[in-house]
Amino acid sequence: MASLTSWNKKDIKTIIDSEQFDVDYYLSSYPDVKNAGINPIIHYVVYGCKEHKQPNDTFNTDIYLNLFGSVIQPEENPFAHYIRNNENIYFFEKGLLQEYSHEFLTKCLNRFKGYALFDPDYYQDSNKKVSFTGISATRHALLYGIGEGREVLSPPRIAQYLGNECKKELSYKPTKQKKAFSAPKSIGVFYHSDGNSFIQELAELLHAYLTDSGFTATLMTEQTPLSQKPDLCIFCAPHEFFFLAGTEEWRRENIIEQSIMFNTEQPQTLWFTRGLIYILMAAGVMDLCHQNLQAFTDIGLNTFHFDPLVKIEKTRLKQADKNHPFFRVLPEAAQSGSSPLKNFSNRSIDISFFGNTSLKREKFFSRNAGFLSDYECFLYYRKIDGPLPSSGAYDILSRLPRYVAENSKILLNIHRDDNCFFEWHRIVRQGMASGAVVVTEECFPHPLYKNGEHYLTESPRHMPNLIEWLFHTEDGVQEAARIQRNCFTILTNKTLLKAKHLDLQNYISSVWSTVQ
Repeated sequence: MASLTSWNKKDIKTIIDSEQFDVDYYLSSYPDVKNAGINPIIHYVVYGCKEHKQPNDTFNTDIYLNLFGSVIQPEENPFAHYIRNNENIYFFEKGLLQEYSHEFLTKCLNRFKGYALFDPDYYQDSNKKVSFTGISATRHALLYGIGEGREVLSPPRIAQYLGNECKKELSYKPTKQKKAFSAPKSIGVFYHSDGNSFIQELAELLHAYLTDSGFTATLMTEQTPLSQKPDLCIFCAPHEFFFLAGTEEWRRENIIEQSIMFNTEQPQTLWFTRGLIYILMAAGVMDLCHQNLQAFTDIGLNTFHFDPLVKIEKTRLKQADKNHPFFRVLPEAAQSGSSPLKNFSNRSIDISFFGNTSLKREKFFSRNAGFLSDYECFLYYRKIDGPLPSSGAYDILSRLPRYVAENSKILLNIHRDDNCFFEWHRIVRQGMASGAVVVTEECFPHPLYKNGEHYLTESPRHMPNLIEWLFHTEDGVQEAARIQRNCFTILTNKTLLKAKHLDLQNYISSVWSTVQ
């Protein structure tokens, strides 16, 4: 090894004292250094900077040299010069996120590093055609991979993490008192006007939840003028809102970093990954899935489980809905009206299902076609070809699922794939609150709603046996009535409702205290 000059020794001391050199990053990024038998910091100072190596994943030696090469002494190490003179300036490329500051992206990167579902080794192995020279896998995933639609999150990590979360004993612990935080004067609940009607429905539920909890909340869309920006923004489905047209003004750094993101997607999907960038940027995140929360909490996000008690109320169709083919194929008794309070035996539709096609669902319905043909069924089974907007030809689908469920004895929940989940919207909002008995595959545990008490689980192969028992035996009919009563009891529990409102008040106030 070459002898160290006085400049080398000075630079090495500066870098060591700064504690900014990332030894693990350097060795993992440049395996040849492991075999060199040289201290990584000494290697970088003497050789690495000349070989275009980086001391950590937020400093780019080449960019710094291009900017400050004229004032760096001939023997001086560029990273040491940076530490001495420009430590408050960031030097790395921004990739597809040019509109955001280096400081803001560094905060996102630090969060992403600790995110339990990301594995840099998996990402690098899955993208062998990508050159990671001068950029870590973590930084590439954040700055390029998410925006390019790559598979960013690790399926083994997801399975391991969610599996461990599902092993935890889960029960709802009511909040007993309101914390002494101030609250925003106005809250905007945003959804995209060209997005999925399902997202708009969730936005409307959240809006009602906020209003009933005492906040001044307004439903807003990408068309809302920036001049009407509320004190606190909550963006529903960031994977959809920020990627559809017309949201440029709302993507601003100063807005996102003071906002809450409402995640509606499962971590196994590319939609979840696409929205992750905005979750990492935000002040807080709300999620339908309780098992998602701990991973967000661990990286410093303020989290909240969105599961309000759904009001038991009759679905009101528009007059135009009654001329729609979907309505005209309903049994005559169902066309005459609906009620969530109608008892199990008096419902005119035996089995209903609403969902998009998937290979797993295709197998289920094909295998059970003969069985289902013996019953009065309403099965809406759609190929995905884009969002289902709440206007135009699909407008009726923002109301029909609940209307059908109010006339159904059983509402089926078949998972899209082999990744089980608790489909809160289908199970609680569409099924339980409509008085239908939900028969579902095994789901993730939920703090409030329990298998055998509020819904029934069975493997797809044996679901026909369970349904036959519910329909055709005295014990089964009694069990269906018990499940229905249990659902009504929990959804109308005023003490529980008060606690849920208090939960939301405390959460909004805690986020607001950090951003105002």
